[in-house]
Amino acid sequence: MAAALSLGYSLYEQREADMIPQVEAATPVEAGRWKVSVSRSTIDAAMPNGARISPGKKAIVAEMMLENISAESSNLYGNLIKLANVHDASKPQYYLKRDRAILWDLHPRMPEAVTAVWEVPATLSLPTVLRLRIEGAIFKPRDNLYAAPGWFPSGSVAEVALPLKVGIEP
Repeated sequence: MAAALSLGYSLYEQREADMIPQVEAATPVEAGRWKVSVSRSTIDAAMPNGARISPGKKAIVAEMMLENISAESSNLYGNLIKLANVHDASKPQYYLKRDRAILWDLHPRMPEAVTAVWEVPATLSLPTVLRLRIEGAIFKPRDNLYAAPGWFPSGSVAEVALPLKVGIEP
């Protein structure tokens, strides 16, 4: 009986873990260290700073507001946004919208308009609706390995679906 109860509870927990909240475009989402609101997505043939993308590639671009809500400057936002329905995409490159420069450290409590860019093969068939997963982080005052403080992945906290529009024809 205890084994059946334990199995049932484990299945229930897994089902709950697989349910990721769906949010509307431009809705602020708190993801531990970051607050992010993704507003639109496009397919482009150039990077936000005007540079050409790699040969044989096209760019998936997502525009967002990004805020570091921790106590210190950080550039650990690389895993914050993942493409849920485009497979084998690398980490995005982030650019500041205000001056089109590559985003380095994001300072606490200074929201920035940011563009994230994923380069994908030009031949890749893309969906008409892009699903972006926002990955959370949790602060632990003492981790299990070194007993040191730090931010650690906590899984997907939200998903936003956006129409994927063609910006500049590749």
